Amino acid sequence: MGKKLLIWFIGSFLALGALQAQDILRGRDLKQVRVDELSDADISKIKAQLSAAGMTLEQAEPLVLSKGMSVTEFNKLKQRLMGAVAPGNKSGGKAGSNIPLSVERQYNGTDTLDTEKYNAKAAKPLINPLIFGAELYTSLAPSFEPNMKMATPLNYTLGPDDVIQVSVFGIQEYSGELPVSPEGAIAVPNVGQIKVAGMSIEAATQKIRTTLAGSVYRTIQSGGSKLSVSLTRIRSIKVTVIGSNRPANYNLSSLSTVFNALYVAGGPNAYGSFREIELVRNNRVERKIDLYKLLLYGDQTDNVSLRDNDVIRIPAYKRRLEIQGQVKRPGIFELLPGESFQEVLQFASGFTDTAYRSSVKVFQYSDKERKVLDLKTEEFKTYQPGSGDLVVVNRVLNRFQNRVKITGAVYRPDTYQLTAQLRVADLIRKAEGLTEDAFTGRGQIIRLEEDLSKGIRSFDVKKALAGDAEHNWLLQREDEVIINSMQDLKDEFKVIVQGEVRMPGKFDFATGLTLKDLIVQAGGFTDAAYKTVEIARLVQRDSLTATDTRASEVIRADINGDLSSAAANIPLRPFDVVTVRRKAGYQIPESVIVSGQVQYPGPYALNDRSERVSSILQRAGGYTADAYPDGAYLKRYKTEAERIKAREAAKALEKNITDTTGSLRKLEQDLQREYDKIPLDIPGIIKFPGSIEDLVLRAGDELYVPKFDGQVKISGAVLMTTQVPFREGNSMKDYLNEAGGFSSRAWRRKAYVVYANGRAATTSHFLFFKSFPKVMPGSEVVVPSKPEVKKTSTAEMIGISSAIASLAGVVIAILR
Repeated sequence: MGKKLLIWFIGSFLALGALQAQDILRGRDLKQVRVDELSDADISKIKAQLSAAGMTLEQAEPLVLSKGMSVTEFNKLKQRLMGAVAPGNKSGGKAGSNIPLSVERQYNGTDTLDTEKYNAKAAKPLINPLIFGAELYTSLAPSFEPNMKMATPLNYTLGPDDVIQVSVFGIQEYSGELPVSPEGAIAVPNVGQIKVAGMSIEAATQKIRTTLAGSVYRTIQSGGSKLSVSLTRIRSIKVTVIGSNRPANYNLSSLSTVFNALYVAGGPNAYGSFREIELVRNNRVERKIDLYKLLLYGDQTDNVSLRDNDVIRIPAYKRRLEIQGQVKRPGIFELLPGESFQEVLQFASGFTDTAYRSSVKVFQYSDKERKVLDLKTEEFKTYQPGSGDLVVVNRVLNRFQNRVKITGAVYRPDTYQLTAQLRVADLIRKAEGLTEDAFTGRGQIIRLEEDLSKGIRSFDVKKALAGDAEHNWLLQREDEVIINSMQDLKDEFKVIVQGEVRMPGKFDFATGLTLKDLIVQAGGFTDAAYKTVEIARLVQRDSLTATDTRASEVIRADINGDLSSAAANIPLRPFDVVTVRRKAGYQIPESVIVSGQVQYPGPYALNDRSERVSSILQRAGGYTADAYPDGAYLKRYKTEAERIKAREAAKALEKNITDTTGSLRKLEQDLQREYDKIPLDIPGIIKFPGSIEDLVLRAGDELYVPKFDGQVKISGAVLMTTQVPFREGNSMKDYLNEAGGFSSRAWRRKAYVVYANGRAATTSHFLFFKSFPKVMPGSEVVVPSKPEVKKTSTAEMIGISSAIASLAGVVIAILR
C-alpha cells in the first residue's frame, strides 16, 4: 500500500510539473513551481509558449510575479530560458576538486537601476544646468550603480531572496548555493534549516559554523575542515523617491545607497532641494542629506545604505540665488538658514583673476518691484541673500591707476610704477640711464589732458638730470616720457653697387667709405668684371635752371683686380651708385642637344653666336639610314620673359573676346607647354645652308630627327579613330574613308593634316573647287567638330516676335 501511494505521489508531481511547464502563463497560482525540477523539454515548451504569445521575458516578469512565483525562481527560469545555467544539483555529496574558491556575485532580482532606459530622456536635461549639482544627473554624469564586485560589507543584513555560497573544504567537503527562503532560513542538505534573516554576514557565518560543526560536519570543530560563507546573489529592496524628476517606487539592489536611488530617479526636480533631502525610515526622518558635501569636498558620509521600504523625500528649496560674471563657477546656488554671501562665494570657487572685488551688484525682488544693492567687500560675511537674488560680479577696469612709461634712448624702456613725487630724472634713473646716442637737447612728455586729449610738454634732458625744477617735471598717471636718439634725427644714408660684383645691392654709408671698401663689402669682383668702374654721384645744386639737365655726376676709374690701384681709394659720398661693367663679349659657352636618328646624338656647345641647324647637323655626322628627315623638328624651350608676355597677351584676349570655338582653351594649353615645336625642312636646309629655313640656334634648343614611320593616323570627328599604312598616291579623302568617313558632328571644311615635323596644312577652297593637302608618312589627318550653337529658346522666340510686332505697329502708325 505504501509503495502504491509513493508511485501515485511521484506521478502526480511529475504531471503537475508538466502542466506548469505548459500553462505557466495561464496558470493562476505559481507559488509551487520549482525551476530546478523542470526538464530541458519543459523549458523548450515555455520558450515556445512565450514566442506564440509574442512576449519577451521583461514583459512576462510582472505577470509571473503577480501569480505568486518568487523572484528567485523567476531568475532561475530566466537563466534557464537564456541558456545561462543548467538545472542545479541539490545533492549534498562531495564536490571533489570542483569546490569554488571564489564566486562572482550576481544580482538576484529585477532592478530599476538600469540607466540605459533613461538615455533618451537624458538627452534633454530635466534640471536647469545652471543649478549647482545638476551635472550629477545629466547625460554626462557618472553612473551611480552599486559595485557588485566589492567585498561583502560585514554589516550587510541578510533577507529573503539573498543567495549565499556555503563551502566546506578539508577532510570533509561540500559546496552549494543556498537561497534565503521567505521564512528567512537556508536549507543545508543533511543538516536542516538554519535561520539567517536579519543577521549580518559575520553573525550568519558564525551561526552556520556552529550548526554544521554540531551535525555531520564535525571536523569543522576540530579544525580538520574549514568553512567559507559568501554572498553570491543579492535580493532587491523597494525604495520610494518623491520630489524627484522621476518620482516612483523602485526595485533596487540591496547594496544600493541614497546616491544610487537619487541617480535613477533623475535627481531633484526643478524646485527640489539639493541640501535638505530626507531619508525616511520607519515613518521618521533617519537622516538629512546635503549633496553640497559631495560636490564641494567629496564627502560621502551622507551616502548611506538603503533598506527595504525606505522613502527618500526631496522637499522644495527655501533659498536660491544666482551668481554671474567674474567667478570661477557661475550658477544657481542653494543656501541653508544662516549662510551668508561669503559661503555662496565659496560655492562658486571664489573670484576670477580679473574680477572687480570692491563691491558686487545684487538685484533683489521686493513685494512690488525689483531693486539693486551695492554690496561692499566688508559686508560679504553679514549679508543674508534673499531667495531669487541675482548677484553680478563685474570685470576690473582695463586701466592703470599708477602707470608711467619711458621710451627711446634709455637702457630699459618700459612701463614703471608711478610713486609719490616721481619726476623725469627719477624715471630716467629707473630705466638705467641714457644710452650713448641719446639726444640730450630736448625730450618730450606725452600727457593726457583733462578733456582726454593728448598734450605735449618739452624739457631739456641735461637740465632735468641736473635737477632744474623747470625741466624736471613732476610726472602724472599715464605720462609717457620720450628720449630721442641722435640716430633718429639723421637721414639713413645708403650707397648702391651693381653690375659684376658677387653681392650687388644697397649698403650703409659710413664716413671714410672708399670705393675699395664698398667692393670688398660686396664680395669682390666676378670673373666677368671689366677694369672700368663708374660712380654716379648726386648733383648738389641750390637752384635748377633750364640749361642744367644733369641727372648725376659720373666719375670713371680704372681698377685692377686686386684693388691695388690708386683709383680704388676714391672716397664715396651718400647715395653714390657704383657700376662695375662686364667684359666685352664675355659669355660662358652654351649648348644645344641633338637627338633621334643622327650618327652622334648628344649635347653640342655652340661655337658661333649665329650657328645654324645645318652646322650642328653636320657636326653630328648627319642622319642615319632609317631617319625620316621630313619629320625633323626643333624644340625651343620658352624663357621666363616669353612666358610672362604670353600670359599678358592671353589676359588681354580674354577681356576682348567671347570664346565660342575653344580658342581660349587652346591658348591656355599652349601656355602650359614648356616648349614650342618648330618644323624643319631638313632636305632644303642641307641643300641651301644659311637660308631662311636654316634657323639660328639658341641655348637649350633640341634638334630631333625621328625614325621613319610609315603610318597615317586619322582622328577627330570620324567614325573610328585609327592608324593605317601610308600608300603612295592616296589622297586625304581616301584616308578618311578608311576611318569610316565623317561623323555627324564633323566640320568637313576645316579638316587638316599635321605632318610629322609639326607643320599643318588645311583644305583650300576656290569657287566650287577644293584642294586637299597632300598626306605624307607619319602624318595625322584631323577632322574638328562643329562648335556648339546655342538654340533659340521659346522665351527668346516670343520676345523677338513681340519686338517685330511692336515695330510693325509703329511703322503702320507712321504710314497712316
